[in-house]
Amino acid sequence: MNLFHTLGGLVTALAVSACASNSLNLSTTFIDRYAELNPTPASFVECRGFGCAETARVSLNDAAWRRVTGIFKPPAKDALSERRKIAQAVVLMQRLVGAQTGTAVHQWTHKDMMIVSNRGDPTQLDCIDEAVNTWTYMTMMERANLFRFHRVAQLSYGGTPIDPRNTAVLQETAGGQYFAVDPSIVDFGVLPPILPLATWLGDWPPDLSASETQAKAGGDKRR
Repeated sequence: MNLFHTLGGLVTALAVSACASNSLNLSTTFIDRYAELNPTPASFVECRGFGCAETARVSLNDAAWRRVTGIFKPPAKDALSERRKIAQAVVLMQRLVGAQTGTAVHQWTHKDMMIVSNRGDPTQLDCIDEAVNTWTYMTMMERANLFRFHRVAQLSYGGTPIDPRNTAVLQETAGGQYFAVDPSIVDFGVLPPILPLATWLGDWPPDLSASETQAKAGGDKRR
């Protein structure tokens, strides 16, 4: 993010920074504050408006949820393949949710991977919204037993108080490696970059050639 980020988000980022006592900056601060801890496809919330300033209640019918679960059929044979399926499922969830809440229309508030002001537009998402929403989507997938090689971890925080960033995180169940899943640095409809968390925490903006998911899902929606 940059200096255009809202004051509320900055204050929250400072709180996360204070809580991030581990080397990977893993924290439940935003999950505890904004997420529904027991989301189900029939009832969950979407964060929006920058810093989860607003939420919307979402419900997916059985047919919509079958589209999500269908991405994992047949099951992945290894962790890398599963991460690619997870990225595809996250994009589909964004589309399904956005169709209900209006956040699918114009998610391109970026310039050189920096998030700029939403100018009070409640349909826009920043890195806090994206991190919490992605955690919610992946948590529902995990609890539906769609993952064989991963578990959903806490969120991670990076950057500085002036330029904060946040991401959802996956952890391999076998090797224990952590991966950032960060839709906030690409446009709506593009597969979210999945990077080793240590890479995501390093130089910014990250080198997206290190991402495992650079193909686009359903075309680029950039304005």
